[in-house]
Amino acid sequence: MQLHHRIDALRAAGAELYVIGNGSPSFIDGFRETTGYDGPLYTDPSLAVYQAAGLKRGVATVLSPRAALAGMSALRHGFRQGKTQGDAWQQGGVVVIEPGGDVVWTHVSDYAGDNAAPDEILRQLQAASRST
Repeated sequence: MQLHHRIDALRAAGAELYVIGNGSPSFIDGFRETTGYDGPLYTDPSLAVYQAAGLKRGVATVLSPRAALAGMSALRHGFRQGKTQGDAWQQGGVVVIEPGGDVVWTHVSDYAGDNAAPDEILRQLQAASRST
């Protein structure tokens, strides 16, 4: 499923996707151009948001057998690594937050390429919307 279809599904579940990168603000326009993402987009070069969310950072998260396998899988599926813009050692994640501010689900990437499954994110969002 293409990015805009996934975002439409998130919004249909009553959610909004906020992307927070860690590179320079000057990289935002290029990210939008490359991905086609038109929603809320921020950057935090200080990594304070990443630390507050408990996301992982370090050489071992990038230079590991699991990261290498994920990279090979991405290549097989036609994805190519572009120029790194930001902290190469910082891993990401997904945090589902209810409108009242309660964190209801988190995926912390253990290594480069350890991404949350979009279907799981949607399930968590739908569960959170039923509980509010």
